[in-house]
Amino acid sequence: MTETVVFSSEWIASSLPGREAPLFRREFSVQGRISSATLHLCGLGYHEAWLNGLRVGDHVLDPAQTDYEKRVLYVSHDVTDMVQSGPNALGVMLGNGWYNQDRVWAENGLSYGQPRLLAELHLVFADGSRQVIGGDERWRCEAGPVTENNIYAGESYDARLEQPGWCSSGFDDSRWRPVVIADAPGGELQPQSIPPIRVVEALPPAAIDEIEPGIHLVDMGQNFSGWARIKVEAPRGTEIRMRFAESLSPDGGIDTASTGVFATGVEQIDRYICNGGGVETWQPRFTYHGFRYVEVVGWPGRLSAGDIVGAVVHTDLPTAGIFECSDERLNLLHRMALWTHRSNIHGLPEDCPARERCGWLGDANMVAEFSMWNFQAKAFWEKYLDDIETTMSLNNGIPCDIAPGKRGTKRNANPDWAAAFVMLAWYVYVHSGDLSVLGRHWDGMERLMEHFGEKADDWILEGGYGDWFDPGDESICTRTPATLTTTFWFHQCATVMSSAAIALRRPDRARRYADWASCIGDAVASRFFDRDTGSFGSQTANAMALQFGLAPDGEEPRVLDTLVGDIRRREMHLSTGIMGVRYLFEVLSRHGQGELALAIMHQDTYPGFGDLIRRGATTLWEYWGEEKHDRVHGPRSLNHPMMGGFDNWFYNTLAGIRPDPGCPGFGHFVLEPHPIPGLDWVRGQYECPHGLIVSNWQLSGGRFEWDVTVPQGASATAILPFTRQVHELEPGTHRFVVNQTDRTAGS
Repeated sequence: MTETVVFSSEWIASSLPGREAPLFRREFSVQGRISSATLHLCGLGYHEAWLNGLRVGDHVLDPAQTDYEKRVLYVSHDVTDMVQSGPNALGVMLGNGWYNQDRVWAENGLSYGQPRLLAELHLVFADGSRQVIGGDERWRCEAGPVTENNIYAGESYDARLEQPGWCSSGFDDSRWRPVVIADAPGGELQPQSIPPIRVVEALPPAAIDEIEPGIHLVDMGQNFSGWARIKVEAPRGTEIRMRFAESLSPDGGIDTASTGVFATGVEQIDRYICNGGGVETWQPRFTYHGFRYVEVVGWPGRLSAGDIVGAVVHTDLPTAGIFECSDERLNLLHRMALWTHRSNIHGLPEDCPARERCGWLGDANMVAEFSMWNFQAKAFWEKYLDDIETTMSLNNGIPCDIAPGKRGTKRNANPDWAAAFVMLAWYVYVHSGDLSVLGRHWDGMERLMEHFGEKADDWILEGGYGDWFDPGDESICTRTPATLTTTFWFHQCATVMSSAAIALRRPDRARRYADWASCIGDAVASRFFDRDTGSFGSQTANAMALQFGLAPDGEEPRVLDTLVGDIRRREMHLSTGIMGVRYLFEVLSRHGQGELALAIMHQDTYPGFGDLIRRGATTLWEYWGEEKHDRVHGPRSLNHPMMGGFDNWFYNTLAGIRPDPGCPGFGHFVLEPHPIPGLDWVRGQYECPHGLIVSNWQLSGGRFEWDVTVPQGASATAILPFTRQVHELEPGTHRFVVNQTDRTAGS
């Protein structure tokens, strides 16, 4: 646990007018031998710091967004090796970030005020004495070379305005102005405990074309989030403009429509004005983009591959899971899901990296589990749960559709989106085994359940966004009543609350919510199940009913039959939106219909993933590509992780690694792979709190060979395919062979 710092200094701000990103500097002297030096700082909206001319750390876009009136994150850096005996200088540059986002949806009053800085350098000397260099009137400020910056609209940088040595000691700042003491943002100061945002990868261009004289088109070959880093040598005053987009127009130029211009009123544009006199390298600091293509205007001469790279920028979550298999289509879709998720983690789980960049709760619910399979994401999702809590505190205790930020406040979330608060806490608990996450959020979870109970009519919960973007061009959700999926989530929340209460040793609450779940299940079956057809009415409804155990007693085979029949009548096409995509493939595979699940994944005509791939998708789209949606609702995003829930299927069904909610944190877990004809081998790994779980299998000539690893401190129940034999496994490696013809198994 990071130790909380008690700040004693003042917040400071620039006394300069204008929109430039201000520079702050403070010189100080050190006498004596340093034992340790730690820089604690919070620069809102974003900050970068230097000490004695050297960049502090490798974070970018710090600190992560919060509801600043409720909590503010600060960042700490060990700078012991950077402090020198004698004169020193500390420098900080501030960007607007989310704190002063005043260009997009500005009519909603999203800005919290002008940028401001809280910084303290804590020095500990060898003799045990201490010194704090903090915020006060001794700081100086000046306008910097970043002349404009906005999260959505981009950044402008005039290298002619650079002041060499500004963050080193001995620099003449006599013409700089004194800072002003600023009001604190109002929120509680907390250490930033999530991994920072970093430049995690550099993508070389896949192609560069000069489409018109002086206009170059750069194709990075991959949709992602970040920016372009350029290296240029040009005369002083040369202006280079870069415009970013996800797609191309019919004439071969970039098309910025899907980046949300219709909603934001701005394009993603970076500008760089050269200083001249040599090779200059530049990348923005206080913005990021969602893009594949870059239009470069004003480049001196021919733009080559060595002049520009794509910097991939996102929260640097360590890897937890690895999946690969013999089917390249599945591998491709897995990579697409990962690229999409990576594009949408910048201190919070976003819906898209260009148009909105918001933490929609329903989207997060669809993403969180596959996030946890692939990344060590516990702290990230705990931070987002805290974001939901702070937004709730600004909204009379009820979640908003979006967290954090002002755009999501002032109205209650639709209940199916609000359900994410309960579900996310449960996912974190099950994957980590940390009971405190349930304890911290229990009161808020109960308030939400009371809200649901008050809104429900005979246990049916009306409203909701529903199975967002199922195929079709009539509306965004057509095939499954939103009231049905919302009530499904009401049931699932009640089930989770009962289990959470058991874990928290609250038996009365466990019984209460178990009773709720039973009543909701009966109400769903009574109102929505058609006993003549054996169906809840749609692929999504039937898949969710099977997943959540809501098929009436004895009716599960009929529900499965209607689901399978509907898919076959549609010639192996799905008809689901984000909720159906999350569960469809698991349900089919676990009920003996794995070949059908695989056929859907290989479907190359609309609606299907293959159709999107054929149309150039390298990330998951917000929809299934209907042109009418683009016309009616505005051009849709081409990088939207809410459609990625299928990625869970790779780990928990094909590789067969499943947590045991009764023993969270994988102290005990289940291994139950589901081999599918046509899938020759699967390799799955997952780094759980106890160590590495491995589930690798191959199927050839009717012979299934399976190698598993159970980490120390854990145990597992292995359920073999075909024979259904059960083996209780201790830590170590184990090998099983199953012959489909003689149905024998060995270990």
